[in-house]
Amino acid sequence: MIPHLIPKELIYVTTVAQYGNISKAAERLFVAQPSLSRCILRIERDLGAELFKRTSEGLKPTFAGEYYIENANKIIRLYKELEIQFSNISNMHMGRLAVGTTTHLGSFALPKILANFTTRFPKIELSIVEGVSTGIEEEILKGRVDVGILHSPINNHGIKYTVIHEEKFLLAVPPDDPINEQAYFKDGGEGPYIDIQLTADRPYILTHTSQRTRQVTTKILENAKIDVKPRYLTKSIQTASRLVRDNLGFTLVPLSYCKLFGSAYSPNYYFIEEQYQPSWELVIAYSKDIPLSKASKEFNKIALETLPQLYDFPND
Repeated sequence: MIPHLIPKELIYVTTVAQYGNISKAAERLFVAQPSLSRCILRIERDLGAELFKRTSEGLKPTFAGEYYIENANKIIRLYKELEIQFSNISNMHMGRLAVGTTTHLGSFALPKILANFTTRFPKIELSIVEGVSTGIEEEILKGRVDVGILHSPINNHGIKYTVIHEEKFLLAVPPDDPINEQAYFKDGGEGPYIDIQLTADRPYILTHTSQRTRQVTTKILENAKIDVKPRYLTKSIQTASRLVRDNLGFTLVPLSYCKLFGSAYSPNYYFIEEQYQPSWELVIAYSKDIPLSKASKEFNKIALETLPQLYDFPND
């Protein structure tokens, strides 16, 4: 969705630069591909300079294009700040809020938050941006996403965040693996546990490096001094868990995911000792440099009220 105040030419050029492809950019912008192509050509003609090189790998910005895109992003941020101020002035009777999150959190966590927000503020226009966490962080920095519901670690220093909850990762073990015999319990009733170092030199099923689950898993394995060459890569933690169930390797799974997947196709799950820092945090993320609109502040408040109840987290 293109904000009303921002000149569409700025949005068109920066989106084409982001995707490097007219077709994908047109799909994101909800415009016809020929119309977008003509618009880019008209802008280049008016400026007297090519903004993109047509290469075998897609559209690449020229020197003039890089200069245009850098300044276009600055102008977009200025328009965004102007829009925020008008939203504040109108006392939530108009406004626009872009919420970014991952696909999993979007399907599970957002519906309840958005329902509560829309009930309270029906005149605020909401849009959802989904992607991997690193991509959502970039969208926040550019001002295209106002608020992100993400998991830590947050990699950009230009982003502030509020922690909602810390959640543990569990070790998923194939049901027929002898390691199951070495499970143990600790005082307090939590468990069972397994020493993750028993999985050294064993095959792992991991998500891709761009995914936050993989980044947290890598940190845990590094803390345990385990060097893993994954047997399989997948974008889905649920797929990884089912592969573990079929005795194809090990993986690490957030506690809430274990509950969501159910037991029919589940492996055996075990807690991991705290010395390996087996956890991540659910956070509300936003830019340090762009002032939070009143809509963003109200959304954050509702998310803080809603998410802990929605997840029904255990008291760790």
